[in-house]
Amino acid sequence: MADAAELILQVETRSVLGKRVKKLRREGLVPGNLYGRGRESTSIQTSDIEVRRIFSAVDRNAVVPISIDGASETIPVVLREVQRHPVSRRILHLDFYEVDLERSIHSEARLVLIGSSEAEAQGGTVVQSLEHIMLEALPTEMPSVIEVDISGLDDFGQSVLVRELTLPEGVVSLTDDTVAVATVLAPRVAEEDEVEEEELVEGEEGEVEEEEETEE
Repeated sequence: MADAAELILQVETRSVLGKRVKKLRREGLVPGNLYGRGRESTSIQTSDIEVRRIFSAVDRNAVVPISIDGASETIPVVLREVQRHPVSRRILHLDFYEVDLERSIHSEARLVLIGSSEAEAQGGTVVQSLEHIMLEALPTEMPSVIEVDISGLDDFGQSVLVRELTLPEGVVSLTDDTVAVATVLAPRVAEEDEVEEEELVEGEEGEVEEEEETEE
């Protein structure tokens, strides 16, 4: 495990803006912006290697200290948005949000199904209908993943609702608590859904257009 000093993200102020950021990307740099409550947006840049070094070692919603232009004083931030190329998945742009460690923030966490359903053993299919949940928590307590236990799904048509999720202490859901996260479909219903999906895919031309790179 890396120590705290190694997990400081080193960035530089950025003067290259607009269409010229393409040149930065060709040089292995990632453009970004830093903003926050009462702070003017600051254009920054860092190396792709530096981004991967830090974010391969921490959770998606982790608070990360940023050092701008080698300053000894760091700024606590969370990664608010990542823009990627639609085909290569290369990182195009990053948005960082400066946080007050004593003030709650809002962020999304990914929902992951765990356990096994008795209804599945009877031929049913568990379908996840909600992939992310919006949460409120202090920055250092914000989870990146929420596990959804489906072992209590014993009957066809039964669902796990948002209000039934187990959240860490101090974490509050902002998503409608009546929304279904996962539902067990009966065998026949599941089979019909699969057929409809196959017919839809066959009817599409399958042509994909690449989006242009973001220029900020």
